[in-house]
Amino acid sequence: MDVNVHSQNLTDPAPLSRQEIKKVRHKAESKLYAICVIITVVVVLASIFISEDDFLYDEHFPEEVSSITDETNEGQQLDEEESDPLIITLVIGAIAILVMLYLYYAYTRAYAIKVSEKNFPEIYNKSVEFAKRLGLRKVPPVYIEQYDGALNAFASAVIRKPYSMLTAELVDIAYMEHKDFSPVFYVLAHEMAHIYFKHVNFYFALLTFIPHLIPIFGPLHSRSMEYSCDRVAQLLMGRDCVEESMILSAGRHLYKYVDIEDYLDNARKEKGFFLWVVNLMASHPIMTKRALALADPKKRSGKLL
Repeated sequence: MDVNVHSQNLTDPAPLSRQEIKKVRHKAESKLYAICVIITVVVVLASIFISEDDFLYDEHFPEEVSSITDETNEGQQLDEEESDPLIITLVIGAIAILVMLYLYYAYTRAYAIKVSEKNFPEIYNKSVEFAKRLGLRKVPPVYIEQYDGALNAFASAVIRKPYSMLTAELVDIAYMEHKDFSPVFYVLAHEMAHIYFKHVNFYFALLTFIPHLIPIFGPLHSRSMEYSCDRVAQLLMGRDCVEESMILSAGRHLYKYVDIEDYLDNARKEKGFFLWVVNLMASHPIMTKRALALADPKKRSGKLL
């Protein structure tokens, strides 16, 4: 049988379709993001209207009152010059966020090791695979840096330049501890899902900055994003990734020794008001809820509350 030379190699994992990803995205994430946008727009418009009202008030204030003394007039001129404090604050905040992102990106490039075909090629090849399967235009660079023992990872971006960071302590699992690449690939897949969903984009940061300052709402939206990225990581990995997630609780030494079924049985029993409060305030789902969501054979949206 003839085979099209341009067809995908049968050994390569198939690309993920938008429908596949949309199906596993947390059902509340898009709605919560829409609320973030509405809150931001309302705050900005309100600040503009308040500033205009102040200006009109100053324009129509009775002459006999507004011109009592030269000192008062000078004060009014200062008030007019400072009539948009919130707008000014938002602009300064946006500039500050952008500067911080670029500084952190520079810090990363200055101290971290960039994953390449020669440095940690297994991770590099997997990042290329994930990027292709997600349909990303470019392969986001991956960096590795030691974090004083912290098992962590994150995705970030400057304008049009997303990237991922893995701590050296996490990568140790693949090259030194258990020679196990699965947890590293799971974490990498999760971070690349953040890039796919544009959670790291500058405009996303601007539109969610104010809403994420709201104590309960901000973490709620954040947890929905984490659940979405876990689901995409499962698609990319082709497995439930519960064992891989145990590094977040048991660490890089002991995660291999966790009895997954026993952990999940205990997780189902963990209930109570204060546990609910802990989850309510967390930017990431607490581990019991996160593991149960990963293990759910029906792949339903994880519980936010």
